[in-house]
Parts: sequence; C-alpha cells; structure tokens
Amino acid sequence: MYLAQIVADESNDALPNSNGLDPEALQPISLQPERWMLGPMAGRSLVMQHLFSRMRCTAPHFRLVNIEGCEGTGKLLAAQTLHQIGPASQGPFVPSIAAEFLRDPEAFWKEACGGLVYLSRVEELPTELQRLLRDFLERVAHERIRAQKPQAPLQLVVGSSQSLRRLAGAGAFRSDLASHLTAIRFTLPLLRDRKDDIPLLAALFLRRWSLVHQKPLRGFASGVFTRLLAYDWPGNVRELESVIATSALECSGQWVRPIDIPRLNWPVLATASAPAEPNGDDPNLDRAILRHITRILARANGNKVRAAKMLGISRSTLYRLLEPQPAAGVASGDGQEPAVSVE
Repeated sequence: MYLAQIVADESNDALPNSNGLDPEALQPISLQPERWMLGPMAGRSLVMQHLFSRMRCTAPHFRLVNIEGCEGTGKLLAAQTLHQIGPASQGPFVPSIAAEFLRDPEAFWKEACGGLVYLSRVEELPTELQRLLRDFLERVAHERIRAQKPQAPLQLVVGSSQSLRRLAGAGAFRSDLASHLTAIRFTLPLLRDRKDDIPLLAALFLRRWSLVHQKPLRGFASGVFTRLLAYDWPGNVRELESVIATSALECSGQWVRPIDIPRLNWPVLATASAPAEPNGDDPNLDRAILRHITRILARANGNKVRAAKMLGISRSTLYRLLEPQPAAGVASGDGQEPAVSVE
C-alpha cells in the first residue's frame, strides 16, 4: 500500500504557483502508509490518530459497538476496518440497513457466522422495530450464555447518523436500546474538523479514480489544495471523493488543476456528486457504464445498496463494476506505476 508522490517533476516546474503556497508542503510525499492508515481508513490528523488508537484497542474484544457520525463521514468504512483488525476477520462482513435486517434477522445471522454484522441507519427504526431489535439482541445474549446456537457472528456494529443517546433523551428512541447499543461508541469527525487529512485523502481518491477512469493522472497542480482546504465540506469525506472523481474525469492532462475542480459552493452532494459528461461522444462502453453508475450513486447519496436497487443489479455486481481495473497506459509520466493505493 503506497501513497501518492504527487509533486511535479522537472517537466512541471513551470506550473504557476497561483496561491502563493508551496504545494509540496501540502502533499503527503514523505508519509509512511502504515503510520497514517488503519485498514482502509486514512488520517494523519490528531483526531483520527486518537480514533485509530481506540479502534486498535477495542477491536479484538468487543461484542457490540456503535459508530456514530454524520452522513458521509465513513461509518461503513469504519465498520470494515473493525472487521479487518478484529477476531471476526476470518469470517464474512455482512452489511445491512437495520430495517431490512429485522425482516429476517435469522438469515443474516446465519450468513455472518463467525464474522461481523454491520447495521446502518439504526436511528431511523420506528418504535416497533426498535422493540424487535431489543428483543432479538436479548435473545442472542441468552443463547450465548446457555451456549446454544454457536454458529453466530462474533461481532455486531451499529451505525447511526445521529446520537442515539441524544435521541433517547428527546424521547425519539428507546432509552433501554440506546443504552445497550452505545455502551462502546466511536464518533467519526466531520471533514471540516480534520482538514489536515484532505491532501492525504485526495491523493488516495485520485489514485482510485485514475484507475477507474483509465487515465494516467499523476497528482495535483499548484492551487488545488488551497481551494480544497478553503471549503467546509458539508458532505464530508464522501463529498470529497465525489469532487476528486469529477476532477479526475474532467482533467485533460496528467495533473489536476484548479480549473478541473468543480464549484464548491453548493449543498451536500448536489451536482458535485456526479462526474460530468466528457465533451463529445465517447464510444467506450465501459466508461459509459461507469458514468451511468456514478450518476446513480450520486442520486443515492453514495449509498451502494440503494444504488444497486435503482440499477436493478446485485450489490456484489455493483462492487465488481466499480472495482478499479489495471489498464495499459495508466501509469505515471515517468513510466512507473503511480504509487497511491487504497487496496
């Protein structure tokens, strides 16, 4: 796993420094990946390093944990990280919207045998489904004590976009269930509260989307980071990835310039979410499919489960279509493969 070395080479020394800042000071060329990443999560800010430390300590031991964070902060990614670094890593990772899980919890439980179940949007459960979830978790705890039905997930993670404790205090969520679900809790920070991470995240996203779009992108020209750092990112990390995806598609050279960055003054995940159509007709079927999928993802606010339903395909098929495919010509300008990866 490597980070992008995205400082302009000798052939790009003439790029104008439009913002008066040294772009090298904002690009993560000297960072060691193992120092700034935990599983698929990345962050060099103090708040993220503290979060990583807590996750490392907790992952081997918890049965149930709550991941709390606003839309786009990366709750699913955090759940995948806990799965990768915990005892359930040898078993499956089974994500589900909480309401869908409660339609047939036994089936999900069996599918996740020895692994980890991630339930999202728990705060949206109506009162009756909150009761069903409480009863199900209570029954599972009793069965564990009595050593019945050992074929079960090792760990359960619940995700919420709002504080379950605060909702319970306002009478909008069962207090007994909220107390049970939040005994161990991780709170993901807003992107505007961890702006030190923007250059690092942008580099990782640029590598991912340069592979997806099959374009030999090498990095960011001067002036880009000033623009990215000046924005408040109401859509958080998800919005940043959408912007970088758009920029990667719009970029006509090897270096993303400020002009390639879409306007950053709209609300969460509006036009910025969907990469714009390239000029002219593109006969490449793979790119046409990818552009359509990206537009649907934008309409689904980045939720891959909902996007798959809208597209009429399975979640696994959607993931496969989004999987970056190495292609000839997708390399850095000096003939070496670019050194950014999120795998």
